[in-house]
Amino acid sequence: MAGLNGLNKKSLPTEDDLKVDAFISGADKRVKSLEPSNKKFMRCTFSINEDVSKLIDELVVRGQNARISRSSILRVAIENLATYSPDELKEILNKYDK
Repeated sequence: MAGLNGLNKKSLPTEDDLKVDAFISGADKRVKSLEPSNKKFMRCTFSINEDVSKLIDELVVRGQNARISRSSILRVAIENLATYSPDELKEILNKYDK
């Protein structure tokens, strides 16, 4: 009888099948729980030298996060600089003013 190959009695799912299903359902839950961001980003143009560009790339790799981008690295750096007092910031900026 042609076309009846898929009617065999199904076997119980293996332990690996259960783990895969649990992983997939967990991922679905995490994705559904994410809140959409209302942040609006604007594009800016600025110049950096090749050394700084390579350093940013190295930081992306060292961060070991697939979602991190070059823009994220720059945002984190700027937000970190904003935590310094005016005197500390002046000292840091003078150190790198070339």
